[in-house]
Amino acid sequence: MMPVDMSASQREPLRFAVKHAFPIVAETLEALVRASQPGAVSSDPAKAGLVITTLAELDALEIQPEARVAVLVDHADRRPVQEARARGAVAALPLDLPAEHLRAALEAVLAGRTWWPVVAAADPEGALSSSRKLDALSGQQFKVLDLMSRGRLNKQIAYDLGISEGTVKSHVSSILRKLGVERRTQAIATFITAHDTTARLPTRPVIGTAGAAHLSRATHAAR
Repeated sequence: MMPVDMSASQREPLRFAVKHAFPIVAETLEALVRASQPGAVSSDPAKAGLVITTLAELDALEIQPEARVAVLVDHADRRPVQEARARGAVAALPLDLPAEHLRAALEAVLAGRTWWPVVAAADPEGALSSSRKLDALSGQQFKVLDLMSRGRLNKQIAYDLGISEGTVKSHVSSILRKLGVERRTQAIATFITAHDTTARLPTRPVIGTAGAAHLSRATHAAR
């Protein structure tokens, strides 16, 4: 699929479509898109420049060739993420991400970038690798990354840690280099994967009451 010049949104509103079997999921994602891209217009998939949907529903949709597709997955598991890549998607968005991280992932896609989660949940060696990368961080860098994962901006991190914003930027650069990533969202994904693996936290469901509550929090965050 050919990438769409997202700067075109400055000339005309972004037309997007969200398709999911559960209305609360679709409504929440629509709210997050509108919060991140003011003026964005919900559209039919055949006329949308960005389509957000599941692999199961992708085949049934009529999508224009130049449209960007972001695939919704329940969890960051290797198989659906690889399939999304193979289908030409620009992102795989795990619905069990915390609201602020899901919003950050969507913002990356809306900015014309790709976004792929760390799939260490299906790869024990990958999980171990993420943990070892975090071990390379200094104590202060770990604190900065922890605050980044909580959605703090550099200015807020500087205030929380009692350091200058320039020092925070320096720490962020070092964190990205040590983790071998290019963007904050990738560093945060590595942190979340390693933390969840170490703590052996249960996977959060996306469907049902728990999933609805999680996505409701995301909707509230978008307003």
